[in-house]
Amino acid sequence: MSVERKIVVVPTQQSGRVLQQLRLLHPHSGVPTSYYADVENEVLLEAATVDMDGRRSWLGDGWVSADGSASLMTPIDPLFVYLGLFTTMSMDGGDEWKYVDVDSLRLETNDMMDAVSVGVLLDMSRARSRALKALCDVRDISSDMQVAKINPAKVLSWLRRKCDPSRLPKVLESSVADTTVDSELVRLAKQREMALLVSEYLSLYWTTKLFAEFGGFAQVSESEQILVKRVQAVVFDAPESYVQGVANPSSGSKLAAKQEVRS
Repeated sequence: MSVERKIVVVPTQQSGRVLQQLRLLHPHSGVPTSYYADVENEVLLEAATVDMDGRRSWLGDGWVSADGSASLMTPIDPLFVYLGLFTTMSMDGGDEWKYVDVDSLRLETNDMMDAVSVGVLLDMSRARSRALKALCDVRDISSDMQVAKINPAKVLSWLRRKCDPSRLPKVLESSVADTTVDSELVRLAKQREMALLVSEYLSLYWTTKLFAEFGGFAQVSESEQILVKRVQAVVFDAPESYVQGVANPSSGSKLAAKQEVRS
């Protein structure tokens, strides 16, 4: 009997660990998406599939797979997911924000949100503390009750730091190759590319706010085309195989291929 193989590439640090599959809303699309949590190290991995469309195959030790596609698990800053979650729960119309009981988010179970997955996210104490400090105003109501609401100034300050031109991945530097001796124009081009890259993990609301911080981008068509080319073969994994509160049953077999992935 033939065994269907799926090639999964994971960061070296997570290659030998049990990863818990979560169903969380993607911070950009709001669509339920599969993530994998290394709970002990508080690392959140985003799963995406690169579809080779029949143009490649995999050759292993005694086996061949005609499907040359691969799933990539790459680290994502949990704060992007927290921002999407807090925005949904804290927005009170327009630019108004309300305080919400942070731990009550564990009870929000519906077709779009899974309480067990949200609970795992909230139990990552270091990531939770960092998110509350970077994104929110927080009040301790009692020893076991903490409320928070989005602080837009904090959010935009955090996002601006994410858009530092020095953070532009080397693989994207060719998209803003030095075609001028004007170093300031090069810096602005890199900053624009970083903002566009960060916006792939933001809702339209925060994307608009972020772009406004830089005075808006009047001419982004070239960079947008670059981004489209970069992501057109990538499909974020939908959580059809998700089992509530259970580590992904096939995660062990999916660690067939290991490769260091830069965060």
